[in-house]
Amino acid sequence: MDLRTWLRAVSDLATDRLRQNRRSYVPPPVRPVRDEGLCGEIVAEIRGFAAELTGATGLSDLAAGLERVVTKADADLGFRLFLRALKAYSVRVPKARYDRFRELGERLGYPVAVVRDGLTVDWPPIDTMRRETEWDFGLSRLAGNAHQDWRESTARREVSRVADADEPGQSPGTAAALLLEDVLRLLHSPLSDATITTLWLAASDAALRGDGRDRLRLVADVCEARLREVAPGYTAVVPPVRTEVAEPVMREVREAAHTVTGSAVSPYWQPVPAEEAMAALEQVVGRVDPDLGFRLFLRVLRALSARITRGQYERYEELGERFGYGDYLVHGVEQLVRPDNSEAQPRG
Repeated sequence: MDLRTWLRAVSDLATDRLRQNRRSYVPPPVRPVRDEGLCGEIVAEIRGFAAELTGATGLSDLAAGLERVVTKADADLGFRLFLRALKAYSVRVPKARYDRFRELGERLGYPVAVVRDGLTVDWPPIDTMRRETEWDFGLSRLAGNAHQDWRESTARREVSRVADADEPGQSPGTAAALLLEDVLRLLHSPLSDATITTLWLAASDAALRGDGRDRLRLVADVCEARLREVAPGYTAVVPPVRTEVAEPVMREVREAAHTVTGSAVSPYWQPVPAEEAMAALEQVVGRVDPDLGFRLFLRVLRALSARITRGQYERYEELGERFGYGDYLVHGVEQLVRPDNSEAQPRG
């Protein structure tokens, strides 16, 4: 049969299937996407890959046909068929173009997987200074994912969930590299085993108790296995500490410490006194890395259900901007801001 006949058969089959659920089903009117600006942007992307598509498929009129679908039928369908052609023939897509595809997909309401899955992206080498995430990352993200039901038997799997969770814009292995960098800073630091254990328990809300350095070695092992799989050429190199930011971070840790005196992480199970948690954070900020210390500090504030002022929160946002964080990393503690004109009440 010709293609139009085949498409009518597919339409009839789909309609019959839908009528099994509701006999009165009538296909809705077609509402194609024909926004002139959006169509033009998609056509520009298709033309940018016309030569690659011709070379990969041997079809000299494929790009022109996709353009006609976009402009004369439906921009949404045309863009998805364009993506399918790139995927089917493994056409390499530069990272900048992939980012552009994701932007177009967001405007069309696509889940990330519609663009990403199966696309051959020419990823740049992993660079932990280029995080490309709006959310938390590294050890602070792992601590935020931890919970008191973690078990020794499932610890590796739980860590893998964070190490494998690259964001849509990150080169494969970036999540593992960021986590490994934080872990290496602590493993190679002068901090005592007891301090590292306190730090992990405080930031993770007392998840998976035990020797803190052993926990970090497990995390490092999982990250290295992930990197061998997806980025075998990557070698972990810990960047220099940003010492110029240590002093303002230390001030915030010490100011918050006064308001949580007498409280504890996990107070009804195996409590971690707030004083010990804050002392451990000061050591991370002053002796390891203020960036890591600040992210763990935000996690500890949440674990303590601390109360902070609007002024403190605004200073945290400023520090987040200096560290280059995404929009939602610091935002997680905004829920701790107490109403204006109220006094701080330490938690007992």
